Amino acid sequence: MNPPKRIAVLGTGDAVIPDAPVPVPIAAAAGAGFAPELVDVPGVVFPGTPEARQSCATAYLRAGLAAERDGFDALYINTVGDYGLQALREQAEIPVTGSGEGSIQRTGGRPFAIVTIWPPALRFIYDHVLADAKAAERCRAIHHLSADPDLATLGEPDDFVQDMKSCSLSSMARIRAACRVALQEQGAEVILLGCTCMQPVADLLRREQLPVIEAMTAGYLHLETMLAA
Repeated sequence: MNPPKRIAVLGTGDAVIPDAPVPVPIAAAAGAGFAPELVDVPGVVFPGTPEARQSCATAYLRAGLAAERDGFDALYINTVGDYGLQALREQAEIPVTGSGEGSIQRTGGRPFAIVTIWPPALRFIYDHVLADAKAAERCRAIHHLSADPDLATLGEPDDFVQDMKSCSLSSMARIRAACRVALQEQGAEVILLGCTCMQPVADLLRREQLPVIEAMTAGYLHLETMLAA
């Protein structure tokens, strides 16, 4: 019997129980024959500017190459921003994908819209991902659920990210409304949740028959498909 394929999960995706060996959604989704393991990304910063995004890319590149040296069979960039993906593709000799590219692949070629908790000031992150995945023409819209000034509240106990993760009534109402506009008025056939931190709301939306793709799990499963090919 062959040993399981070791997959380095680069970063928590903000969905991990403290001291857990791998983010919980990924652990639950992992197939037989695959062994995802959480790998820290030293030096990562908040990607609030194009320059900070490049710093993130450098941090993920270093962490990914170190994981390859440690004997992992594949690399998973656990953020929709796919930081360092292209550089890792060029330098690593093992398969690599990210939450952004991987979840776009799971749309099956259908037109989609991105609904994200992040504000318009971070639009450049999605533009990078769409361009690298050659999917800009299929993206019918990007809906930002927060405003640029909200970034100043990050880290506060009740900031807009924590409000969303708690599935509050107001947050869920905004997410549903954005999904329905994209599906009913903008030509999208599926909704890509634009941050791995939005994982808690995915099942609630699916129960309402909204066709959503949760990026953390979908991107990870795409990597398992790559390894199985």
